[in-house]
Amino acid sequence: MQFHLNGFRLGDPHMSEQQEPESRAATPLAEVDVLIVGCGPAGLTLAAQLAAFPGIKVRVIDEKPGPLRLGQADGVACSTMEMFEAFGFSGRVLQEAYWVNETTFWKPDDEQRDKIVRSGRIQDTEDGLSEFPHVILNQARVHDFYLDVMRWAPTRLEPDYSRRLVDLAIDASVSAAYPVTVRLERLDSECSGQMETVRARFVVGCDGARSMVRKSLGRALHGDSANQAWGVMDLLAVTDFPDIRLKATIHSAREGSVLVIPREGGYLVRLYIELDKLNAEERLSNRSITAEHLIAAARRILHPYSLEVKEVAWWSVYEIGQRLCDKFDDVPEQQVGERIPHVFIAGDGATPIAPRPGKA
Repeated sequence: MQFHLNGFRLGDPHMSEQQEPESRAATPLAEVDVLIVGCGPAGLTLAAQLAAFPGIKVRVIDEKPGPLRLGQADGVACSTMEMFEAFGFSGRVLQEAYWVNETTFWKPDDEQRDKIVRSGRIQDTEDGLSEFPHVILNQARVHDFYLDVMRWAPTRLEPDYSRRLVDLAIDASVSAAYPVTVRLERLDSECSGQMETVRARFVVGCDGARSMVRKSLGRALHGDSANQAWGVMDLLAVTDFPDIRLKATIHSAREGSVLVIPREGGYLVRLYIELDKLNAEERLSNRSITAEHLIAAARRILHPYSLEVKEVAWWSVYEIGQRLCDKFDDVPEQQVGERIPHVFIAGDGATPIAPRPGKA
């Protein structure tokens, strides 16, 4: 029995009293107040917030066949932890995560330039910045916590997976009750190729750097590339590098840099590994980079310390760049101030950024 705003009640204190019929989840809504496209951090944050209001009909869709299982953006800043506290799951994150308390710095030895030595050690966040630490946790677990918030909310909101946005049309007339018409393609094996139509008052595109919502609006990303490639990998390794369980920034004399990020659980470690600079017009996809290339580069940078890799849990390569969408909604410049927006772009669909490790 728990004491709540409306008195005592039995059951799970995290679960709000349901205020929508059980059949709602079984029958996808064809008319909604808000359609959220994308189940990444931006989409789930918005969905979890709106799920608390039973008067708002919300639907969330994603191309993936189900919830994320292995994340990529796993660093959680102090300010993000403060937001998790507002959603009620900061304690779960703190319990599972690796706490980044200190950062060490390594540089080339002044006497033997092919070797590295520790040059500094500082606390990771300054005093008074936040009551919460900077932590590392698999992005998929954060998604799980958001999904729990949605399931426990009054509307029992669940995403609809295996649905790809094909296009959208906007009726900007004042009389339109549902101004946005969205066509979705089913990707699940049972209904593959079938089309769905959803009419919405508002659509929010949280569908990543290749956002179909952004493309449907004719918006474009503008920015620069640093022509620099980095590799990232989570691995189980045996090493004599003394700071393998600390956040460590390593700069070698000639072989590039590595950022060490310990993973939760006490065994795995993430390495961000600097690769060769790309040519002016070269794309990273043109290079045949393998996990073995990344491991070899990490070993050269860590010299004289050894790195024996037992298992690679996940790895990827990416290019550094910062781009910004030219506009974040559907209102043409000549109509700004004359009508409200009906379609919005958020998350990586609006501002995809891949910062240089160690300078984020």
